[in-house]
Amino acid sequence: MASQRIARIVWSLVVVLAGAGLAVADEPAIGNFSVLQISDIHVDPHLARTGEPGPLRSGETIRWVCEQAAQPQEVTPYHLTAPPPAFVLATGDLTEYGVIDDTWAIFERALHDLPCPLYVLPGNHDNTWVAMYQIMRKRYGGENYSFDKSGCHFVCLCSASPQEPLPTIDAKTRTWLKADLDRTPAGTPIFVALHHPPYSEEFANPAEMETLVDLLRNYNVVMLLYGHGHQASFHDVGGIPGVMGGATWGDQAGYGLLSVQDGQVRYAYRYQHGGPGAKGQADAGPTWKGLYEAPLPRAARPRLFEIEEPRADVATSGEKLAVKLTLRGGAEAVSERGVTFRIDGKEIEGSQLGDSALAVELPLKEVVAGAHLLCVTMKLPNKTTDTRTRVFYVDRPGTAVVWRKQLPAAVKAGPVVAGELLIVARNDGIVTALDRHDGAEQWVFSTGGEILGTPAYMDGTLVFGSGDGKVYALDGRGGSPRWTFEAGPAVYGSPLVADGTVFIGDNGGRLHALNLADGKPRWTFDRADYSIEDQPAVWQDMVVFGAWDGYVYAVARSDGQLRWKTYGPKSSENKGNRYFAPADCGPIVIDDTLFVCDRGYMLGAYSPAGELRSKWSPNAAALAPAADRRTFYVRSTEDHVSKVDPKGEAVWQTAIPAGRFPIPPTVGHERVWFCSNRGRLSVLDEKDGHEVWSYQATPGFYVMAPVAVDGQAPAGAGPACYIAGMDGSLTAVRQR
Repeated sequence: MASQRIARIVWSLVVVLAGAGLAVADEPAIGNFSVLQISDIHVDPHLARTGEPGPLRSGETIRWVCEQAAQPQEVTPYHLTAPPPAFVLATGDLTEYGVIDDTWAIFERALHDLPCPLYVLPGNHDNTWVAMYQIMRKRYGGENYSFDKSGCHFVCLCSASPQEPLPTIDAKTRTWLKADLDRTPAGTPIFVALHHPPYSEEFANPAEMETLVDLLRNYNVVMLLYGHGHQASFHDVGGIPGVMGGATWGDQAGYGLLSVQDGQVRYAYRYQHGGPGAKGQADAGPTWKGLYEAPLPRAARPRLFEIEEPRADVATSGEKLAVKLTLRGGAEAVSERGVTFRIDGKEIEGSQLGDSALAVELPLKEVVAGAHLLCVTMKLPNKTTDTRTRVFYVDRPGTAVVWRKQLPAAVKAGPVVAGELLIVARNDGIVTALDRHDGAEQWVFSTGGEILGTPAYMDGTLVFGSGDGKVYALDGRGGSPRWTFEAGPAVYGSPLVADGTVFIGDNGGRLHALNLADGKPRWTFDRADYSIEDQPAVWQDMVVFGAWDGYVYAVARSDGQLRWKTYGPKSSENKGNRYFAPADCGPIVIDDTLFVCDRGYMLGAYSPAGELRSKWSPNAAALAPAADRRTFYVRSTEDHVSKVDPKGEAVWQTAIPAGRFPIPPTVGHERVWFCSNRGRLSVLDEKDGHEVWSYQATPGFYVMAPVAVDGQAPAGAGPACYIAGMDGSLTAVRQR
């Protein structure tokens, strides 16, 4: 087999690579310093309408951390006295439910007595319910930032997705990261901090982890620092040391200490009360746990090889993929079973091409049309390993790629077809209009914050909210501004336009009704206790919407006065629990019934008076009305889509890749257009639900935006559809 033939890397490569990574002449001196890491503090929320906050969950430990940060550290596992920490790094989940009202002020007060600078980054708990991008911009200029200390470079990455609990290292973050690392002088020791461990299955692995590690291995990344798992542990992350920084509460309460001293890098964790093994021992004192010790590297780990083929810009239409590797360091051969190949995470056996052990063909018979990820791992006899990645594309009969673009930022908002234009709003705050036929840029408009809600387009006007706290209206044809409304909090809600009025929610829990013509406020509902990000629905003389406080709201369409509020389907079982709120997929109306699904993936039917008539547990993640307005579609977390009647009975059900993102299907041209969590487009016949066409739009990266579909199709061809990914990919594709 090819992998057996490929395995004979000569010891000349081992010797050459063993010599790499040694200190170079005149390299800058690295000072001795230490860094204190805390993680997963989970400060409880505090609403403006309530009284004084209660006791801080991590209060005792935080006070102890503030005291310890002023003192030299006697790190007993390494018989080391480290200097007082130069700074404190908090690696996410700073809050329990995001930064609503006074919550961030409580966090800052808790750490006010730190004797050194504090650097923070968001976790999933900080970004799901009331995202903290505005705070990150104010403190550091953005959610991704870096700084230098004593000859080392520290990088803080946001792995927490915007208003979504599953993590991503999205296109905006990757674009920023590569530019930052390219500016860093070669050989500089680099420490990368993020909330989620890159090996977490919550990521879109292998697309997320292996492509990230492939990028980081080009630089002298010494260590990854992360949290999320509420424990202190070490993990080898694709050849890069990684440590998890515990928590500040429970039996893991404590802090991690990173020490760079006398040419060595060390990491140890200090439990405040003895750690997990000291349960029940009230008098257990602080104890240390050593996690990592090694010489501080002064050069990047050597890369073993390059992927020469396939080329990223050439699609293959056959049933085999030609792969050609180029060894680095003058090697000529490879060791037994030293190379493995994976396509989309699945290991593939190939066949050798000619006499070259580094040229193989991999079978593609089961690979669908679209984007895919090739991962190649090489292992030397001395156990040194390297992994390289390459995105490649497969063409198949029946599918025509109209055009494809790679954007420098992710897209969570759905693209909008506006006449001859496709308008795309990105999470770097930029709106761009493209010619929908060839993808050529027509105009660009920039805001001061991320755009997460799908814009509304009505009568030539494009309306959307931004993380900078404003609602914008643009001339959709030319991109010039028509008006701006200052909401204050970030505006992540998807707007609804009805009868000349824009209805849109913000992260302060307010729903605004604005005049479409000039942006003047007609009324503001003040307020839900948590953010409003779903698209409202107009129902009789009411506007209805869900919020992250666990409630469904109905307000008067005329003046915004509250008509009723009631628990969401799942929240009705646990008194408004925010984890299961009906907040990220907008409700729909069928006749006299309001249908709502929530983060508990339960479907509920409500009367005009707000009575919860019935509820089902079909693992519903998103809803969309059918073209007949008598039935509707349900996206299921169990990988199927159903067409459902008002009684909750399935008209049909089709098994397709789906997932739990709250993205409703797109309905048009007698088809139902649907994209899975990981970029698989499925197009179903609306009558019987059979799959008529599919396409892999991303190589496994998450897709959090609805599919956009052309209003008209050319003669003899299907309509073009547009899929935007968190990897920055934007694909226009149609069925032949």
